[in-house]
Amino acid sequence: MDSNYQNLLLAFEEAELAKAEGTYPIGAVIVDSNGQVVSRGRNRVFSECDCTAHAEVDAIRKAGNKLLDLQAKRFIKNDLTIYTTCEPCPMCTCTILLSGIKKVVWAANDNEYGAMSKMKDGPHFLKQFNTITYIAAPYLDLENRQRSLLEEWNKSRGMENTEWQQLTAQE
Repeated sequence: MDSNYQNLLLAFEEAELAKAEGTYPIGAVIVDSNGQVVSRGRNRVFSECDCTAHAEVDAIRKAGNKLLDLQAKRFIKNDLTIYTTCEPCPMCTCTILLSGIKKVVWAANDNEYGAMSKMKDGPHFLKQFNTITYIAAPYLDLENRQRSLLEEWNKSRGMENTEWQQLTAQE
């Protein structure tokens, strides 16, 4: 099992916890260049009554000591990767950019709210986007796992039509 897959599975552990807490089932982990987990985060929007408590933001908040030099009041140059079960939204994309994280890997593309791929191809934040790479939905089984979690979540809220149906290898 390769390290991207393994780290996405850790993010899914957080997504399952978020689901059990009654909020969006999205999880994230931040890993250093040696493969060590720096922090873990999960969506806490409804469990914490905080609209900004997305999984990626939660993980970044917990990784502050790896991202900030408080004595020098500077950002620490890092080679961190954030793994998340779903493509980051606009808020999370900008938080990732401003944190200095260098790589993003996500399990499922989000055609409605996903912003990383759209923003990287756009004309904004060019300096920051030139320093970051991403891997979008490299494993169909994990993409479908996230899609299933979000489909169940939406249906539990009374939404019958959801964009989170399973994908096939041809899509």
